[in-house]
Amino acid sequence: MREVTLEVCVDSNEAAAAARIVNDLRLSGCLVSTANLPDSDYVVSDRCGIERKDVKDFAVSLMDGRLFEQAKRLAEGYEKPLLILQGDLSTISRFTKISPNALWGALSSLALDFGIAVIPTPDAHSTAQLIQRLAYHEQAKESRPIQLRRKKRKASLAEEQLYFLCGIPNIGRSFAEGLLKRFQTPMQAVDALAAAEIHISNTGKTRRLLGPLSDVKRVGPSTVEKAKRLLNTPYEGCNEA
Repeated sequence: MREVTLEVCVDSNEAAAAARIVNDLRLSGCLVSTANLPDSDYVVSDRCGIERKDVKDFAVSLMDGRLFEQAKRLAEGYEKPLLILQGDLSTISRFTKISPNALWGALSSLALDFGIAVIPTPDAHSTAQLIQRLAYHEQAKESRPIQLRRKKRKASLAEEQLYFLCGIPNIGRSFAEGLLKRFQTPMQAVDALAAAEIHISNTGKTRRLLGPLSDVKRVGPSTVEKAKRLLNTPYEGCNEA
């Protein structure tokens, strides 16, 4: 497997509050950057955003209603949203009078209603180790770079076009720019992705693109297959009344 320098982007406020985690990430070899992340505390790929809460903050945010507002933003912002719950969950009764039913109900809702995986860690060091492994999985194993996909309030038409294409799996900004330079409009780029042909060798070991998409740099059969599945699969709710 190719060696890569793992990157982790940390929300500015989280970086100030969790200096131990940031330091441990850097000691593990990660390149850590900070930014204003409105939907998460950490980003490790174009699809994975992470919210971190210690058990006290989790309890308080459940009581004051922030938990599900944050969960909604996290789930809407990332294809693979995660919540790291740091600390001893059995101590939660020290901070609030939340009943066990309410606690387990909240955790169930995060998983079933929002599609957020909740992963517990005992302390800050373990949290850093987990984030490093998540970055390794996404960047080294899946070759998915960090991409902060955030729409600007007053974006130009060109930015809107790039933002639209970046919503397709595996399409980052540079890929989207290549598509627009080749096909001029988002509609023509989408049509090319939907109609693209993939040639498979007789042995089945080699696949290559045919047609205009083969002229675009960094476009491979895997990306095209994911785009075609997204663009050509009927919406699950299309037959509902």
